[in-house]
Amino acid sequence: MKIKNLSLKNIGPFLDDHLDFITDENQNPPVIIITGENGTGKTIVLDAIRGILLGTNDGHRGSLQRNIIRDENDFQIKSNLDFNNSNYTLISEEIDDFNKFQIKSDEIKSFYNVSNGFGGYEGNIWVASYWTSKTDNSKFKLDSLVSWNSKGYLNGAFTGVQSNVEVLKLITAFDYYRSSDNPKEKEEGEFLYSIIKKIFKLGLFDGELKYVERKTNMPIVSQNGFDVSLDKLSSGNLYLIQRMISLLGQMYSVYELNNLKLEELLLTPGLLLIDEAENHLHPKWQKTFLNSILDIFPNLQIIITTHSPFIVSSVENAKVFVCKSMKDHSIIVDETDLYSNKPIEEILQSEVFSTNPFNAEISELMNKRKIAIESKDFVRKEEIEEKLKAINPEYFSYFDIDKLIKSISK
Repeated sequence: MKIKNLSLKNIGPFLDDHLDFITDENQNPPVIIITGENGTGKTIVLDAIRGILLGTNDGHRGSLQRNIIRDENDFQIKSNLDFNNSNYTLISEEIDDFNKFQIKSDEIKSFYNVSNGFGGYEGNIWVASYWTSKTDNSKFKLDSLVSWNSKGYLNGAFTGVQSNVEVLKLITAFDYYRSSDNPKEKEEGEFLYSIIKKIFKLGLFDGELKYVERKTNMPIVSQNGFDVSLDKLSSGNLYLIQRMISLLGQMYSVYELNNLKLEELLLTPGLLLIDEAENHLHPKWQKTFLNSILDIFPNLQIIITTHSPFIVSSVENAKVFVCKSMKDHSIIVDETDLYSNKPIEEILQSEVFSTNPFNAEISELMNKRKIAIESKDFVRKEEIEEKLKAINPEYFSYFDIDKLIKSISK
């Protein structure tokens, strides 16, 4: 499942904007980045996507926490999706008192395939999740082993909060499966537990999951030479671990509900929305966490909002949109050419981040290059790049890498 595009009319600060997430030139961008200054509407874009995907529903998938409509008499959210090799067009021009968008057709029902009973999602071979900086403040406590309910795997998927107890259920269930006398359960348990251990490795600095204490149903982690229980980890450490394990649980549900091959479980496609992940992450983790997600779950379409130049520069071939204030409204501009595959120093010099690491001569040339790109004067752009390479051939050699990447993509 992939979102091809999104149109917003009188939504939040946007009057009439369109975002092409997937184009003929870029059929499979691994990450779509939405950046911009505070108050320009980055999170509104994610809310609009969530709103139209939630649609009219039984309430288990959730609803938006706020009304994002600018003009309730004249608004529209429209999106084209590629789902199971079929195209869907979802349109909403109405919203109810619970901030749920009313989808014009019955396509949203077949999209979720909720025809098999309350909360069931059999037949859906995709996952969806929304990550925010919000955390679940309830205790990590599980008095007894509880079986995992695959049928409701999309319930609460767009709330933005991953439940501590649900994560604990997954870890303990997969650990328990490993000791099963049923060969199929044992194989599943060993595979899934190995992925959980990998997730802990990615989410911790110098740490790993050691074991699950059976008496207390509590995972024990070794970090910096000390053994600590899962509930003692910091919010920064837990951020990636909790959320990736929740995604793993969704993919296991898809595998179980549809009798798929175990080796294909991690290849499940899906949509991951992330709002300002940097709030919990040190710059070191900001540089790596998107690639960590894609390392384990390579078929996700990730749409992320961020203020962090480290995140913007962290993945290759990302599509980058910038939300810009026009005083009484905002606009969304595709600035992929200015940001994608660029080093952190160049991104820091950009209009959004306004931190200049270069001397006066290079800064002036870089600004002229930016103007040439915006005006699509590619002859002038290459002339300026040649001057920059003459000044510092080692650093600005990435211009040649840009050309190589574009030639390969064609």
